[in-house]
Amino acid sequence: MVFVERENQLTRLRELLADCLGGRGSVVAISGPVAAGKTELLHVFGEIAADEGAVVLHAAARCSEQDVPLGVVGQLFGREHFAPEERARVLRLPRGGGAATCDADLLSAGPTPSLAGQTHWESIRALSEREPVVVAVDDLHFADPASLNSLIHMGGLLRASRVLIVVTESDPPTDGDATERAWRTPLLRQRHFSRVRVRPLSLPATGRMLAELSGGILVPDATAASWHRLSGGNPLLLRALAEDWYEGAGSPAAVPEPRAGAEFGRAVDACVRRAGRRFRDAARALAALDASGSHHRLARLLGLPQSEVAETLGAMDAIGVLDGGRYRHPAAGAAVLAGMPAADRSALHREAARLLHGAGDPASAVAVHLLAAGDGDEPFALPVLLEAAREALRRDDTGFAEACLDLAAQACTDEEQRVTVTLLRSLVDSRSDPDTACRRLRPLLDALREGRLTGCQSVSLLGRLLRNGSGEEITLALGRLERFADTLDEGSAGEYLAAREWLRASHPALLRGTDSRFRSVRPPARNVRGARGGRAEAARTPDGTPRPIAAVLNGVLRSGPDQDSVRSAELVLQSTPLDDEGFDALHLALSVLVYADRPDLAVGWCDALLREAAERDAPAWQALFAAVRAEIAVRQGDARLAQRSARRAMSLMSTGSWGVLIGSPLSSLLLAASATGTVPETGVPRTWTLPEQLFQTRFGVQYLHARGRQRLSLDLLHAALDDLVRCGRLLREWDIDRPAFVPWRSDAVTALLRLGRTDEARRLASEQLALVSPEQPRARGMALRTVAAVSDPRRRAVLLRESADLLGAAGDRLELARALADLSAVHTRAGQTGRARMVARQAREIAEEGGFAPLARQLAAQESRAVKDESDTGVTLLSGSESQVAALAVAGHSNREIAEKLFITVSTVEQHLTHAYRKLRVKGRAGLPSSLREPGRPEQPAGRPTGGRASEHTRPAGGQGAAGAGGTGSPSSPRSVSAS
Repeated sequence: MVFVERENQLTRLRELLADCLGGRGSVVAISGPVAAGKTELLHVFGEIAADEGAVVLHAAARCSEQDVPLGVVGQLFGREHFAPEERARVLRLPRGGGAATCDADLLSAGPTPSLAGQTHWESIRALSEREPVVVAVDDLHFADPASLNSLIHMGGLLRASRVLIVVTESDPPTDGDATERAWRTPLLRQRHFSRVRVRPLSLPATGRMLAELSGGILVPDATAASWHRLSGGNPLLLRALAEDWYEGAGSPAAVPEPRAGAEFGRAVDACVRRAGRRFRDAARALAALDASGSHHRLARLLGLPQSEVAETLGAMDAIGVLDGGRYRHPAAGAAVLAGMPAADRSALHREAARLLHGAGDPASAVAVHLLAAGDGDEPFALPVLLEAAREALRRDDTGFAEACLDLAAQACTDEEQRVTVTLLRSLVDSRSDPDTACRRLRPLLDALREGRLTGCQSVSLLGRLLRNGSGEEITLALGRLERFADTLDEGSAGEYLAAREWLRASHPALLRGTDSRFRSVRPPARNVRGARGGRAEAARTPDGTPRPIAAVLNGVLRSGPDQDSVRSAELVLQSTPLDDEGFDALHLALSVLVYADRPDLAVGWCDALLREAAERDAPAWQALFAAVRAEIAVRQGDARLAQRSARRAMSLMSTGSWGVLIGSPLSSLLLAASATGTVPETGVPRTWTLPEQLFQTRFGVQYLHARGRQRLSLDLLHAALDDLVRCGRLLREWDIDRPAFVPWRSDAVTALLRLGRTDEARRLASEQLALVSPEQPRARGMALRTVAAVSDPRRRAVLLRESADLLGAAGDRLELARALADLSAVHTRAGQTGRARMVARQAREIAEEGGFAPLARQLAAQESRAVKDESDTGVTLLSGSESQVAALAVAGHSNREIAEKLFITVSTVEQHLTHAYRKLRVKGRAGLPSSLREPGRPEQPAGRPTGGRASEHTRPAGGQGAAGAGGTGSPSSPRSVSAS
């Protein structure tokens, strides 16, 4: 037996026993909270008293036996120390007559107490004359009134006897507090009455008890503090925690942090039950309200004054069950509720739900109790459950939202309510499984066909179908809504118009040749949320009408970005929280930045949104943001990151959940893999089946372009050209043919040139250049490189240098490497082998760093050829500075002009020229080889300065912070590239 921190109390009891053995009787009460170790102390003392030669008469009062007359006395007068006839006599209550009643009788108005007490005392005194007697009564507060009165009677007469009465009582008092007062009041004036108090274990005592329970393992103070916090110093709870630990401990070498398990829960329930009905009811009500955090309603739920409830909670704090009026661990409250009959538990939660609803508490709090009761029949249940589901979605608790909607479905009484519940269920599913979300809507489509949905319900249904509905389903909803022109309110009409804008941007084929009867409807001035009319309003038209972000994207796709496009997208990204209503707006705003040729702005926002979606465990959001991140990486020439992001996106959702949007990550994957040379011939994983309607959407034309480039990389020229021409035809039909969106002409020109169809290639290159603006550096840089491919050789170097300038500024490393590769080839054809080698080396370094294996191999071959050609002329002997000076000298510049152009002194120019002459074994300028001259640069007449040479290009990092799709972002430090 583990006995800790009770030495002082035991010493006091020993002293009283010594007095008893000496003929001085007394009464002592061991007081303390429930389960604080009073019973154990009483048993230990009883063993000591027996060892000292005393007769120990033991009884334990029970709450269930409070109505049994003389139940406790019957235990005291056991068969061991009393003859049967004596036992029968003391337990026989008189049937009439006896002493007159007196107001001093505390527990009864009849003669029974005094007569019984006298009879009991005479038997005890007679026994004490033979040997000392210790009367030990445990849990006196549960004693029946007749036994209690007898003990009071004996307590007043034993002073000059060898009788010691030792009882245990609860302090703070339990339900039997009136009984305890009746016990104490007559004895308080007696000098031979005393009290021994038992407190909860202190922190050091908790450590010592743990050490003994664990077989002597040393317990650090910090560990002991954790166990003390959870047990409240209650020995019963501490032992229960130890039992929970033993179950899975094996042979532990140290005491771990406490874990509240089944034994702890059962011990808490036992403490509550032992404390009495008042404590039990309060504990159960508190546990029920714990679920909703509505502790402040406890007094009203119990129907008791607040002061009385506060007293009860304080007593439970002293027991160690509570801490500051709250359970120390959720397992405690759960165990208390589990100990209730199921019907009583449901009734308690129903009453709590009614109370909280009547008090105007939040819907989520009321719904907790409706769910616990499994009751949706309350009149207020349906609206409360629907609102609670919406609140749960806002805090990302989809499990609670689903539970609310399950119960709400049972509470529905008409079709309109069932439609509302179904739409909300679909919204919950859309975060993790959009395919399931769409399947849930099938019954509503039947209702739509039959005309059983209202206009507002039809608008909501269309919004749910946009991403995953089939073309037929979306067309059905559109057609039905066109017939509701006169019935939709302003808000619903605005949402419908925003949905059409979304469709124009993503499914242009569905709206081709159609117009909406709602064109005259002005969208509501209030902030409507989401891309389908949501807080997607980032700017306003000249007449003040809100401009949805989907309309901004349409403008970028059809006309290119204007001065408000980027500002509008950033405003949406700054002001729209990530939730179910705002997600589409954020997704579209990122697309605006990407297709406005500003991936440098999009990357930071996208990474932040990806992190938030991951933290909030929304797989569908993560997948769609990762797809955007892959597009950004493609446009920054980060093929490895693009592949990781696209694969991550595709792994987060099934094929059905992606629907037509699969074209986005799949396109990025193909483009990136083509650059790295890792694409299989088909480019599509075998387990994936592309949706039929993909090619009616902008995601389909992106896929056609990517597949065309992949086939081009495999020299499947005709197949590549078929894809690219089809892509261009659809883009033109839908009026979204912008090179910043899909630069299909660049790859088509490459295919045409390889096929020898130069005139067609030249026409496409001119078209591409005409469609880009100076505000789109990447798109213009790619267009200039394309034009250079079909231009006169004398113009190519100038075009490619400008292209490299723009692509370096735009941060697209892949396209920059391609432009430099083309420039190196131009140098080679012009006989400028030194420059060809230098530019090829720079391009190869970029290609190797980016993992562009095919391009790196091509550039290595170019560089090797240039080195070989150089070795024949001796140009390789010159340093970089000497090559630059010599090249300008060959072009006809004077020494002073060279000095001014290179920002060096004339003396330095003369030194470089002298070294060049010596290395090349020539006598002067006239002997310098013409291969040093830059291609496309005419020989300079004497005395006339040329324009500046190609500038140094900085390839920026391209991103702000870590990549949000499973990899690092672009390098943080810029890299200088000389586009010579």
